[in-house]
Amino acid sequence: MRRMKVQGSERGVVAPLTALIMVVLLGMAAFAVDVATMYSEHAQLQNGADSSALAIAQACAATPPGPACAAPVAAATGLANDNALDAHSNLVSATVGAGVVNVTTQAQDPAGNNHFSLVFARALGINTSDIQASAQARFGGFSAANVVPLAFSKCESDPGFTKNLQFFPSHGSGLDDDPGYECKQGPSSGWELSGGFGWIKHGTTNCTVLVDIAAPWVSADTGQDFDGTCTSVFAGWKATLSAGKTVEILVPIFDIACPDSGGTGTDPCSASPYGKNGKGFHIEAFAQISLRGWHFSGGGDTYYTPEASALSSSLKLKNPDTGLFGRFIKKVSLEEAAVMGGPTTYGATGAGLSK
Repeated sequence: MRRMKVQGSERGVVAPLTALIMVVLLGMAAFAVDVATMYSEHAQLQNGADSSALAIAQACAATPPGPACAAPVAAATGLANDNALDAHSNLVSATVGAGVVNVTTQAQDPAGNNHFSLVFARALGINTSDIQASAQARFGGFSAANVVPLAFSKCESDPGFTKNLQFFPSHGSGLDDDPGYECKQGPSSGWELSGGFGWIKHGTTNCTVLVDIAAPWVSADTGQDFDGTCTSVFAGWKATLSAGKTVEILVPIFDIACPDSGGTGTDPCSASPYGKNGKGFHIEAFAQISLRGWHFSGGGDTYYTPEASALSSSLKLKNPDTGLFGRFIKKVSLEEAAVMGGPTTYGATGAGLSK
């Protein structure tokens, strides 16, 4: 019987095949390790850019503006380095414009070179990578925001923040017609604007309404009863105040309330889309109020902090005198869905990341 011979030996194939596989494995290692570290570096740079832009914007929104607003480069340089694990980053730019702060950061190695040094990718001839991150923050007055459906009269406004704890009566109640709660409204000083606050009609199941001063007229609730959609919100505020914490709400301020009480000259309510006799408010700006208590009827409840109770006694308020207790404050945090670019008439300034 004849023995079959194997044509061509496979000896020596393993070595070149292994070498080829090693190149692929090194490439995969370069991709896996270096890309992961690049993502980490970018995250650090982004944190530095975000914190820098927000800190500078907050400084610019303060009264008076903080040092970071006048020296954004110095402020951003320090914050960018603080957010880098190796304490090294390069600040490309930090600028303050009309209500806008822009910051761009760049990777930097410990030797001061403005790039990110790669490790495994060097086997493929790629030694460095340019990694940058940018952030933008806006500051200034609010132009629109999702707020609790309450509108406050400018008669209670406190642009100088000199007033202490106040009582805000419900608009349309007997107390808000008291001389101490009256002022003038509209372009003609002959028309009265009652003080206090009023509920805004919103037609939703949530205790919130979007108010935009670009469309300043809002429909007011025709009744004085408590807005039932706000029951759980006020219950949460009660729990917060009872725990000794603060409750700060962003509220729209109206400078015209319709229908009005009469006067001379042009009726400011003639411009209302709801008609002169329709119930509505003209929103002028936003302010923030720190609540201290409230007393409602028509489905609402009553809660007083000790200082609200003391004020109620000193004012000799009676059960029909419904309203809120609080004070205007300077500090305003950016509410969800708030938009910058509005007036700062009542000190309602905020700062928040926009990009």
